[in-house]
Amino acid sequence: MEEMMRTEAKSMNPQQYRPASADGQEQLQPFRSFVESLHDPIYRLAYRLLQDRELAAQEVERTFIEVFRRHAEEGFAPTTGSMRTAAYRVLIHRCKMAKASGKRRLKPRKLSPRTILEAVDALPDEVRLIVSLKYECQLSYEEIGEILEMSPERVKKGVWRSRERLSEWMEEPRSPLSFGIIMH
Repeated sequence: MEEMMRTEAKSMNPQQYRPASADGQEQLQPFRSFVESLHDPIYRLAYRLLQDRELAAQEVERTFIEVFRRHAEEGFAPTTGSMRTAAYRVLIHRCKMAKASGKRRLKPRKLSPRTILEAVDALPDEVRLIVSLKYECQLSYEEIGEILEMSPERVKKGVWRSRERLSEWMEEPRSPLSFGIIMH
């Protein structure tokens, strides 16, 4: 695994972003050296935090761009620890933000239809009925409300809560099924 990370980290070559003029090359050399010296450890940290190679590589690239913009006027003095510290701070912040937004966009896991049905069956009766009418019978909120003699808003709330509980359960498949949804 360590070897794969090194190979992947090396595939992102900071020298591929070259300015057109030779003068621009000289101005960017200190920053290029900085990126080359810090790229592997910062990538490993990003991967450790995110557990996703593609996302880690993306956040590393964005981190170096942000550090470049912040320190452009300082002349990229590689002897100062401020750029190194800034790079780690920016990376950690970016990884936390990426992880937080990733919770909102769950990666689909391969669950068997039987497992999903068991999770739905564990929902309280009223909510299970709403979910069945919505997804199995493909009825609108209004139609479900008419059938169950409740407002469409209450139906929407039941569907939303059931989705929330099911996604929590799918994130933690070993946790007990305790849905406890209360309809008001």
